[in-house]
Amino acid sequence: MKRIPQYKPDEFKPILNLDWAGKTMLKKGLNEFFIEPLEVLSEAKTPSQPHRKTVNDFVFIKKGFLEKMVCSDTFAVQENMIILLPPYKIRTFLKNTPDVEGFYCHFSDDFIAEGPGLKYLQDILSYIEIKNNPTLYLDEQHEERIYLILQQMESLYAATDNMELLRLYLFTLLGEIRHFIEKLPKQNLSVNETIALKFRRLITSQIQNLHAVKEYADLLNVSPNHLNKTIKKATGKTASEIITEALLMEAKALLSLPQYTVSEVALVLGIEDVSYFSRLFKKHTGISPSEYRKGIDLSY
Repeated sequence: MKRIPQYKPDEFKPILNLDWAGKTMLKKGLNEFFIEPLEVLSEAKTPSQPHRKTVNDFVFIKKGFLEKMVCSDTFAVQENMIILLPPYKIRTFLKNTPDVEGFYCHFSDDFIAEGPGLKYLQDILSYIEIKNNPTLYLDEQHEERIYLILQQMESLYAATDNMELLRLYLFTLLGEIRHFIEKLPKQNLSVNETIALKFRRLITSQIQNLHAVKEYADLLNVSPNHLNKTIKKATGKTASEIITEALLMEAKALLSLPQYTVSEVALVLGIEDVSYFSRLFKKHTGISPSEYRKGIDLSY
């Protein structure tokens, strides 16, 4: 059994029931780059199911409000804010206000591989990972410049197939975000926060293989008791609670995929006892895996 498949952009329709792939955008390299005004969310089906993507994506808010869950944490994105996420992280689009304005954009690593873009992106993602928050509240100067760049990008994307020029605009955009971050106070992590960061990284890559606090403690060369105390101080949650949250997010993402039975979902998660998986899921969600699946539209 494989990990949860990540959606490629031309497979995004089930996420919010928006048929991007059915538009003429497909001929413009939808899987490499895409930008669209947020007004399209008026047609979206929310909340979405938990999902992954093969691309980096970000949302810029000019007016209104939206809410996204990243792994098990919820983030509010308001006016003059950006939320930027790399591939692979589980995300759930929760809701938005009807008047929301701004831009959605996604792009692949390959699209920015040649030139400074990938370095800019890595610097931005490193900062976001350290503070464990993918949102940025922009100052007035950067907000104005970024908004103008996005307007130009959206206009160009709608009118032409000039992907090279769009790539250059994207480099400029990422450069502006990195420039904004460089002016912010440096993030100095405590010992507890450093261990918590390493712990979250391990969970992202190992949750389908490792479920016990001791297994993660061994990888971090600390005792299970020390890991629990450290994570509690840094996050307010125990290591066990964070592991369980991550496991449930994986389960929900898998249950949204019609090709998997409930038994297969348990196996993908490394749980051989399907009854145990069902009890665990119901204990923390209030419903069984089968009941959760019935509430999802799997007709796509």
